[in-house]
Amino acid sequence: MNIGFDIDGVLTDFETFVATYGAKFLKKKIKNVNIENINEHDVSEMFQCSQQDEDEFWHQYIKVYCTEYKARLGIAEVMRKLYDEHNVIIITNRAAAGVDMDVMKNWVANWLTMEGILYHKIIFNNGSKLKACLDNDIDVMIEDSPKHIKELSAYFPCFCFDAHYNENCEGNNIYRCYSAYDLYAQLQEMEKTL
Repeated sequence: MNIGFDIDGVLTDFETFVATYGAKFLKKKIKNVNIENINEHDVSEMFQCSQQDEDEFWHQYIKVYCTEYKARLGIAEVMRKLYDEHNVIIITNRAAAGVDMDVMKNWVANWLTMEGILYHKIIFNNGSKLKACLDNDIDVMIEDSPKHIKELSAYFPCFCFDAHYNENCEGNNIYRCYSAYDLYAQLQEMEKTL
């Protein structure tokens, strides 16, 4: 199988990073700020703060997130197993204002190596991931974004990596997974039917 993986929210626990570091940053800046909506994944939506506050947060923490934040528990082990049996393709929309794309690509490559995550190919995408998936004959995609999952699941199975912000993402060809090991077990079962 050709298996596609997103980075943010799949290889990393993006929701926990935003909740943790967002609170750390904003509690210093805005004394009485709290998580107002855990069902959102943007800092401004989660904490009900301004876009300027979110921009300042990412200006301070983007390098920490991209170079130091650990991969999701078990994901490197699972991807090593998949790497030996399948074609693993990372398809990411990762970019950041104020960070040169070559710098971002370098951060990502170094982080993947540091975390021991094996893959056959990486695609830096912008917007819809459908063309990248179809061009690479993706058989199944691992994603966290409801927007991408809903679009891609019309063409092939998608695993929705569970988070508060995607708890209502359901439908045909959408499978929910709760951990790297859960994902691996479900992929093994799916492989028997494909």
